[in-house]
Amino acid sequence: MTIIERIQDNFNKGYFGKSMPIDELPEEYPAWTLKHHNWVGVAVPLPAFSPFSEDFAHMKIEAVKDVVIGETAYDILMITCDAMEMRNEFATVCANFVDPGTQGNQRSKLISNPAVWWKHWKDLLGNVSLQKEPYDILGELLTYEKVLMDQKETRWSGIEFASHDIENDNYSVEVKSTVKRYEYEVIINSIYQLVPAPGKPLFLSFIRFEASMLGQSIDEVVGRLKKLGVNHDGIEAALAKVGLEPGRIARNKKYKIIEWKKYSVNDMFPSVTESSFKNNCLPPHIVRFSYTVNLAGIEGENLLNNRRTETNV
Repeated sequence: MTIIERIQDNFNKGYFGKSMPIDELPEEYPAWTLKHHNWVGVAVPLPAFSPFSEDFAHMKIEAVKDVVIGETAYDILMITCDAMEMRNEFATVCANFVDPGTQGNQRSKLISNPAVWWKHWKDLLGNVSLQKEPYDILGELLTYEKVLMDQKETRWSGIEFASHDIENDNYSVEVKSTVKRYEYEVIINSIYQLVPAPGKPLFLSFIRFEASMLGQSIDEVVGRLKKLGVNHDGIEAALAKVGLEPGRIARNKKYKIIEWKKYSVNDMFPSVTESSFKNNCLPPHIVRFSYTVNLAGIEGENLLNNRRTETNV
């Protein structure tokens, strides 16, 4: 196996709460994979502990003292990711992290100055696709509220980076929001985002906002959800994961809905899935991609006045 393949294999097959060695590395430059119920990561030993901790999007890097691996306690430098569905892609970053380089020069640079390594990857990856705008979260919360009124046993799963934002036993909903005044283009962030669960319809909720003091805020919708019986602590923990802890200015930013439509993601809806490719699977070495759908001309239900309409530019 290559180092990347070993890391992916350990992430997918390893035991929760247990470290596993990366055997493809030279003995003098050990490293381990780590797997817990809500995150995966890799670690390298530190010759001496020095406090270090940074986080970005779904990744975190930190130095930790006295971690027992096998029967030995190590000071370690570890990098983790809490987006479990992206663990295979994250393995690429991990492989670079544990790679000792020529005569161990890369490992030496990493443990002597992890901030340099971290800044390099942070600048390379960026955070456009992983940090949502307040109106993105507001759109999900408003859709969650509307669906809850239709079916009580409904989950807001988008904040956990599941395939679809809203789930219940009868149907799923993917939510897309915009503040652009005229465009109907939405970005689909993975090949699974518009794939319905077996036997369960999938809908796309499209909301167009504009900033307005006459609108509503995340905090206002959270308050209404609590009155509907949603666990308040659970909502707050979910919002904290995307940097929207109580007291953040973004939580009180108000937006007015100027358009809200629901589309049925059926055989007539334009989407890219594994069946779009030869042999019903992605081409070799392609692990993830995004694409843009133009909703103009597609029939949808107008949720502002509950009548069928066709979206036109």
